[in-house]
Amino acid sequence: MLDPTSGLYAVNARALPYLSQPYTATAPEVEGLLRLAEAGLRIREVPVDMRERASGASKLRGRKSVALVLTVGATVLLGAHLWRRQTSS
Repeated sequence: MLDPTSGLYAVNARALPYLSQPYTATAPEVEGLLRLAEAGLRIREVPVDMRERASGASKLRGRKSVALVLTVGATVLLGAHLWRRQTSS
């Protein structure tokens, strides 16, 4: 996945039980994708056209943007570590 933080993805009914449980990470978009991968469900990225923001400003500036990058990175690394432990058992 090139952008696991968009928070927008479509799923079928098989994915709902995995996504309906409470999230424990502060990066729920990433945690959701990790849950789907761990369940063996297929994840496919589909490109979309995004328009430039017409007004307003991103809430992710300064420290918030750095914190987001660190949180997403830590979630992905932890998920990969746990996935490797499960597959090697």
